[in-house]
Amino acid sequence: MVFAAFVVLLIIVSVPVCSTVLPPLVDYPNHLARMHLIAEGGNEFYAVRWAPLPNLAEDLIVPALTHLMPLEIAGKLFLVITFALIAGGTLWLNRVVSGAWRWWGLLGFLLLYDRILLWGFLNYLFGLGVAICGIALWLALDDRPAARTISATAIALVCFFSHIAALGIYALAILGMEMAPALNLMRARRHRDVALRIALAGAPFVLPAILFLFCQPVSADGSTSFTPIWRKADLLFSVFDNYSRPFDVVCFALFVVLLAALAWRRALNVTSRLAAPLVILLVVYLVLPSQMASGSGVDHRLPVAIFLLLVGASAPAPPRRAAVMIGFAIAMIFVARMAVIERVWLAADRLYATDIAALDQLPVGATLAVAYPDREVNASAIPQLHVATLAVARREAFVPTLFAFPTQQPLVLRPPYDALAGTTSPNWIWDGFVAGDATERAASLLALRHYDYVVFTDRDPITVPANACLAPLPSPPRFQLFKVIVDSPC
Repeated sequence: MVFAAFVVLLIIVSVPVCSTVLPPLVDYPNHLARMHLIAEGGNEFYAVRWAPLPNLAEDLIVPALTHLMPLEIAGKLFLVITFALIAGGTLWLNRVVSGAWRWWGLLGFLLLYDRILLWGFLNYLFGLGVAICGIALWLALDDRPAARTISATAIALVCFFSHIAALGIYALAILGMEMAPALNLMRARRHRDVALRIALAGAPFVLPAILFLFCQPVSADGSTSFTPIWRKADLLFSVFDNYSRPFDVVCFALFVVLLAALAWRRALNVTSRLAAPLVILLVVYLVLPSQMASGSGVDHRLPVAIFLLLVGASAPAPPRRAAVMIGFAIAMIFVARMAVIERVWLAADRLYATDIAALDQLPVGATLAVAYPDREVNASAIPQLHVATLAVARREAFVPTLFAFPTQQPLVLRPPYDALAGTTSPNWIWDGFVAGDATERAASLLALRHYDYVVFTDRDPITVPANACLAPLPSPPRFQLFKVIVDSPC
């Protein structure tokens, strides 16, 4: 019954993905364009440059799938696989710690559509699913240390190549799980056994550490910034933060109240082996910065991992009547949330259809500049930020906002387009032509001389003042496309 319910729930969470042309995830169009380039081996603007980067899950899987299916289907299948890994890993972990397949383990499905997904941090989420499966396997092989270390080595490598944050979560979880056994051995003065246990637990991370420390492309040091400590509690809400703030707040409050009530009645039954990993992850979450090196939202990634691990680690045992009521309430919340998500995604699909139609006016091989305001670099219900990058996949265009950072993606810009991208700021173009900043407009015009087209995009309808340098093309109000008139006396 539990397995059948898992299949049904996986189908339900996959409905929004399969019912839309373009899932409204902030970074998703950018990822899709990159997958196209990797599958094609690059083009005149971009070159594929492979390196052992800790951010390659989608880059390795989706282009391979395009040999069997269209790119759009391959991208969606990757999303469904990610859902299956996260929810299935949580259910399996719950089975390992409780000794039985429990309905409670399916609660992971309620946490799939979180703020991290809406941002489109897909490599991390895929790696998180692998890490949760790895934690379950570590516990399942507790009495077979050699097999456990071999399998953990494979899991650690998959986590590393998926996303570095997933590897960190996996490593911290194993550290927490091995603390109690190691302390027990130390109390028994079995120091050799302690050393062996530590060695076996640390061995899986030797190769990932070598790859990270000695095989990464050189990059400029990034800035480090911290989320105010009072906001850490607020960020926990991100696991339910979707499209209706009042509804999402109620859902999150009910979820927290349920966990607190079960804990108060000592019915949550968190396994002692996973209590330490939960505490460690919570402490790390509190001290992690928000921005570190080239990574953004570093601490934002932890809440969903903490809640999923808590679900997998617990085996509530309320009275039967209370269990039925709790299950019914959770099912109703899940259905309501999925209905809201499907409604928003269908609305996004209609909007994106007009955006894509505008992009399809471009000639093959065009160069397309992008302009948007500062505020657009945030998750919104129907994000427009990276839709323009679809021109890379659909029209083999050059778009300077495509993710092609050597320290993060296996993609680089060919000369002279690498220099051109560095001088093309979407914010400058927006400020110059929409906000009326004469200085920014002058700087933007120097860059736009090298482009065929420019698109202005925002979450709200836009008014771009008439300009002799720009000839409007048919396009929707939030995604306005213009041809650049180079010879105009503008």
